[in-house]
Amino acid sequence: MRLYSVIILAVLPLISALSLSSVSDKIKHVIVLMMENRSFDHMLGFLKEKNQDINGCLPNAAGCSNHLIPNDPASQSYTVDKTAVYVQNDPHHSISWTTEQIYGYPKGTTPPPDALPTMDGFIAAYADEFDGDLEQAATIMKCFDPEHVPIITNLSMEFGFFDGWFAAVPGPTMVNRAYASSATSHGMGTNDKKTIAKGLPQKTMFKQLLDMGLDYRVYYQDVPSVLTFKDMRRKEARERYRRFDTLFDDLAAGTMPQFSWLEPSYFTSPKQPATDQHPDHDVSLGEDLMRQVYEALRSSPVWEESLLLITYDEHGGFFDHVAPPTNVPNPDGLNSTDDPFDFTRLGIRVPAVAVSPWIAKGSVFHAPDSTMEPGDTYTPSQYEHSSIVATVIHKIFSPAEGYPSPEYLTQRDAWAKTFEWIFDNVTEVRTDCPTKLPHVFSHQKHFPETLPHLDGSLLLSDLQIELVTMLAGTVGDDICSDEIRKWNELEGFAYVEQAVDNFLSQI
Repeated sequence: MRLYSVIILAVLPLISALSLSSVSDKIKHVIVLMMENRSFDHMLGFLKEKNQDINGCLPNAAGCSNHLIPNDPASQSYTVDKTAVYVQNDPHHSISWTTEQIYGYPKGTTPPPDALPTMDGFIAAYADEFDGDLEQAATIMKCFDPEHVPIITNLSMEFGFFDGWFAAVPGPTMVNRAYASSATSHGMGTNDKKTIAKGLPQKTMFKQLLDMGLDYRVYYQDVPSVLTFKDMRRKEARERYRRFDTLFDDLAAGTMPQFSWLEPSYFTSPKQPATDQHPDHDVSLGEDLMRQVYEALRSSPVWEESLLLITYDEHGGFFDHVAPPTNVPNPDGLNSTDDPFDFTRLGIRVPAVAVSPWIAKGSVFHAPDSTMEPGDTYTPSQYEHSSIVATVIHKIFSPAEGYPSPEYLTQRDAWAKTFEWIFDNVTEVRTDCPTKLPHVFSHQKHFPETLPHLDGSLLLSDLQIELVTMLAGTVGDDICSDEIRKWNELEGFAYVEQAVDNFLSQI
C-alpha cells in the first residue's frame, strides 16, 4: 500500500503536466471583457426556461421571491419576472448594502454569527432609492427576458457559461476589478478615491505575464480602469494600451498577445455611447459591444486557439437567489476599515460566459460542492474573479523558455477554482460555431419611456467620479471631488480623454 502511494505521488506531476500541455495546445490567446453591475439571475436566470439544469430563477420557485420586510413570512412578497427593460436608479452595492441584501439585516447592522444568508433583503435595500417606497423598490426583482438580451443569451447557449461564478467581494466595482487582476484589493473595501488616485501597490497578473516572458494588451474605449494599479502606470505598461478600434485590426491580422483585457466605455460622449451596461446606461449598447467582439474574433485567424470570457465586476445590487460562499481565505491578511470587512465572504453571482470552439455547445458549468470535510480550513474552492488570475497564469500559459515559473499572488488565487478543464470534452475544434449573432434588441427603440436622455447631460455616477479621480492621480492633477460631482458625462468624458492621452504620451 505504501509503495502504491509513492507511485501515485510520483505520477501526479506527470498527469498535471500532460493536462496543462493539452490546454496550452488548444488555447494560445485569452481575451477577457468585463462589464458592469449585473447579477446572474438578473441577466441569465430565465435561461432556466430553456434548460432546467441551469441554477436560475423562475416565478414563484423556491428562493425566487423577496418580502417587503426581510425575513418576515407575513410580509407581502414579490417574485421574479422577465419584464426588466431598464432600472434608472442605480441600486446600492457597497459591502454594507450587499450584506443587507444577503442577510436581510438593516444596513450598518452586523448579522450574528449564526445568521442565515436568506437573500431576502434586495427590496428593502433598494427602497432607499425611493424614499422608502417598497412597492417601487420591488422592481429590483425584474430580470431580463432572454429574447431581450439576445447576444449574451446566444453566446451562453452556443458555447458555455458558469451558473456558479461569484464576485470576489460582496461590494463595489473597483474592489472587485482589483481581484480580477491581482486576487486582492489590498484591504480596500470601498471605492476609496484617495487610494484609487494614489494607485494600489500590489503585483498584478499583467506583471506576472511579463515576468513569464509573455505579453498582454489592454484595449479600452474611453478609460482603462486597470490604471487603479501602480503596476499599470509604469512605462512597460503604457506601451501595452491600445484604443479599442485597434482590437479589430489586431484580430484581423492575427497579431494578438497571449492575454487581452477589454474595457467598455464608461461615459456617454459624442464619439461613442456608454457600453458598460452600468445603470443608467442602455444594456443593449453593451450587447452590441459583445456582438462586435465575438464576430471579429470568430472571423479572425486566432479563432481556433482563443478563449473569450465575458463577465461582470459585481452584481450591482440586482437580485440573485444563490447565497455566496463564506469561510473563504482572506488574500493577504488585510481588512477593510472604511466599510468594515475581513474578506472571508464572496460576493453575489454574476454572469460568466466562456466562448471558444473548444467548448461543447450548451455547456453549463456549475459551482463546486462547497461542503466542508473534517480538516478543511476553508470552504472548497469556488469560481470567483481570482479564478481568472489562477487559471490564466497557472493553468493555461507556461513561462517562455528561460523564464521562471510564477508564484501565486495571494492566498485567494491559490484557493480559487480554476477552469482549464472546460475544454476537455471537445477533442476537435468545432466547425458549427455561428459566424454572425442575432440583431441586438434595442431598448431605446422598444421601450423609450424607460430611458433617460442618453445625451451626456446626466451628472456623473459614483463610478465615473472614481474613474476621473483615478486618472487625476495617474497624471498628477489636483481636482477636488466636490468639483467633479458637478460635472455631467460630457464634461467627465472630455477630462478622461485628455488625461488618458497625457498619460500615454509619457511613453
